[in-house]
Amino acid sequence: MHLHRREFLQALAVGSAALLLPSRLHAQLLLTPGHEVALKCLGNVPGNRFLDGRTQNATVGLAPSLTKRFSGTKWRVFNAGPNGRISLQCRGNVQGNRWLDGRTQNATVGLAPNRNKPFTGVVWEIVPLDDNNPNIVALKCLGDIEGNRFLDGRTGDGSVGLAKSTDPPFTGTRWQVSAYPVCIDEPCP
Repeated sequence: MHLHRREFLQALAVGSAALLLPSRLHAQLLLTPGHEVALKCLGNVPGNRFLDGRTQNATVGLAPSLTKRFSGTKWRVFNAGPNGRISLQCRGNVQGNRWLDGRTQNATVGLAPNRNKPFTGVVWEIVPLDDNNPNIVALKCLGDIEGNRFLDGRTGDGSVGLAKSTDPPFTGTRWQVSAYPVCIDEPCP
């Protein structure tokens, strides 16, 4: 494994901070600007689980694993305003739209080309869901148009949309946040 000095120091700092901070803060540490994360849907139906941006056609779905084949499962967190608002940029290998975009008017999710208007659905609020596990969150779309707002992984068919709440039957609105692995399921180059 080859890490550049800056990447090594960043990884060391994040790892050290995780040891010193209470576990309740760990998810928020991961969902802060500059971090690269994976989001795993915790829906109760069997199926694909990892949020996957498909930059070649500006769609979003669920992938079965975190492998190089599914490069769109890596997301970089960006600051999107006060109170911890974030935007998520897909880091997939293929050129195309990259910003996770909730489309509240029709409860769909896709990838926007940028974070400027009219793409107000690229701003997300982190909603803690589990006091015992701070890495379990919901992501609430803050788009300007009224409609469904919660990122919802539909593990039965591998699709992603927006749900009206995080309550049952919307179990796909629960997401586990983790740091994106340096090497995943395959040997490091």
